Amino acid sequence: MSKLVYRVVSACGALGYGFPRESLQEAIKGRVDAIVSDAGSMDAGPYFLGTGTEYFEREAVKADFRHMVEAGLQTGAPVILGSCGMAGGNRNLDWMLDVAKEVFAELKVGDAKVAVIHSELAPEVVIGELRRGALRPTGLGPELDEEALRQSTIVGQMGIHPLITALESGARYIFAGRACDIALFASDMVRRGIDAGIAYHVGHVLECGALACDPGSPSDCLVAEVYDDGSAVFVAPNPDRRCTPYSIAAHSLYEESHPQLQFYPEGVLVMDKTEFFARDARSAGIRNSRFVHAGKPWPLSIKLEGARRLGARKVSLIHIDAAELPKVPAEVLVYGRNGVQAAPVQEGERELGIIVETTAATLEAAETLASLLTHYLIHYGYPGRKATAGNIAYPLSPNLVSFQREDGRFGAIVPSGTRDPVFFANYEKVKAAVIGLIEAEFPEALANAQYRIIDADEQSPAILLRTIDTDPARLAERHAAEVEAITRLVTPKPGSHIGRDAADAYAWSLYHLLQNEEVITNTMFPITYFRAEGAQWVEEGKDRPRYFDIGIRDETANLDDRTLSLIADAPPRGEPHSMQRLLDMAVVIRSKDAGINRLTFDIVFNSAADYEAALRSNVFYKDHVAATLGVAPERVVGSFFVDTCNAIKISIDRPNISASPDERDVFGAQQQSRIESLRVPVFIQPLASASTL
Repeated sequence: MSKLVYRVVSACGALGYGFPRESLQEAIKGRVDAIVSDAGSMDAGPYFLGTGTEYFEREAVKADFRHMVEAGLQTGAPVILGSCGMAGGNRNLDWMLDVAKEVFAELKVGDAKVAVIHSELAPEVVIGELRRGALRPTGLGPELDEEALRQSTIVGQMGIHPLITALESGARYIFAGRACDIALFASDMVRRGIDAGIAYHVGHVLECGALACDPGSPSDCLVAEVYDDGSAVFVAPNPDRRCTPYSIAAHSLYEESHPQLQFYPEGVLVMDKTEFFARDARSAGIRNSRFVHAGKPWPLSIKLEGARRLGARKVSLIHIDAAELPKVPAEVLVYGRNGVQAAPVQEGERELGIIVETTAATLEAAETLASLLTHYLIHYGYPGRKATAGNIAYPLSPNLVSFQREDGRFGAIVPSGTRDPVFFANYEKVKAAVIGLIEAEFPEALANAQYRIIDADEQSPAILLRTIDTDPARLAERHAAEVEAITRLVTPKPGSHIGRDAADAYAWSLYHLLQNEEVITNTMFPITYFRAEGAQWVEEGKDRPRYFDIGIRDETANLDDRTLSLIADAPPRGEPHSMQRLLDMAVVIRSKDAGINRLTFDIVFNSAADYEAALRSNVFYKDHVAATLGVAPERVVGSFFVDTCNAIKISIDRPNISASPDERDVFGAQQQSRIESLRVPVFIQPLASASTL
């Protein structure tokens, strides 16, 4: 019988999403080796790195971290956070340390060793690498420019070695700047001698908390148990969720541009031989994942992210009568027509704008409730959800616009939208559930502010105008001209917002690999140790990460992410005997950013029979995919088959860099509607009656 050798708890998908304290208390029953949470990401856009601010509400982050510290005190397990303060820059990290000191004081944490690992890199160092031609692109754009880099805040994504060094020092609490999500979980497992293949795959499943469950949500906990036979099993501590082979397999594809190859600073996670299995009705596991030491540019190839300010921004949200929609120029963003995707809705499609608006006596109260509503709305998991990466699309980063009303009270609005037919069917239930969650977790937020959720569709359209400029006077003049050009054609309805000042606009200036090992080993990721007594932290010393090689060195398998598992052009013979809606064939159909410059689409089928029929239809061959999505074939990175979990993955170059001025969907979580609408010709009687999953 296999023996448990390691047990790790993922608190939630990102610190601030919130999770039930009861789930964490259930998770820490028995052995606990580490309590971990990713605390941020680049997904929400460059604003948070450029400004050093947090995406989530302070009280939400504090509540989540407090629960984690309580669990750490109960179990004695280390508590690990990465990408602190959302973007992981120095100011973001300092913000999180301030929250941590407050929590430590309240919980009377004493004689605790703390490790703080910084990720920020001076622009001059990066400019030097640019001049040497030593920065490696990760896809299309952004274009590198010395002056833009000089104006940028730049971080590097740390791998496992800085974290392992901190753990080896005996640190009980680790606060890391920008970090590879998976490294936060894999580091301690690798340190303890667990095979890197299973460690990295476990980390990838855990990094979004219970999003890998059914139903999935990042606002809940997930546990992984690693056994001495090389397997790992995932268990949801919340009895309302379960882990299944399909949910674990589906999440193994998440946010990656290839289904079986994932590239990290130290090498490549290879999942072409991974097995997904059920242990019982509520838990599922993996085995046979491999980690390959791939040589240059791995190991010690660090992904750099840079953000710079574009200028101030003004926003107008104009509600109009449906009869006036044809008067609005085609390029203008209108919820109900082209608010979620640039291509307008087709016959039979629906687009719904979801506009959260709050009112309160204070700006903080208005912003807090608006943020809570939108964070829960985008990620609320419900039975039957197919677009598991997010329910709605945000056009702005940050997504919230706050202001003072004419009566002196304060307001906040968050525009968003969706084209997901499954979400439409559950919309009213989702709204009620979200309000219930906020009532339970943050009752004061509802007590201190009022809200309304406004629907905008073809029958009640809403126009979103955005203007950016470095000069305030010119910005006001340009935006007023844009508003005037629209209002000559249509009449704004009551409730419209004209000329609101939004947060400054930022752009990604860097998304490249740094390959200078001397800079990586001697400059990046410095570690500082503290002895903490409540809010009083006394510095005890500094350290440098210690690097070593990991992974298989004699691997002969194909590691080319452009050819491995590529769907070939194989036109079927004969006539189809039926047509099936893809919505009826798949349990997951989602889109998501895979970095700032790629979009990836995951389709996980109900059964092996449906998967086989889809592959034989040739609908998912690269050229047909390009036509379906309305992109040039050369922008399709690949369309891949995934036999291990009855899935198809499609990756394309993003039409724009994420969070660009013309953005409609910062997270890329609502770009799958054209895929959802596909009808698949069935050319043979399915050979399999049920999936092994």
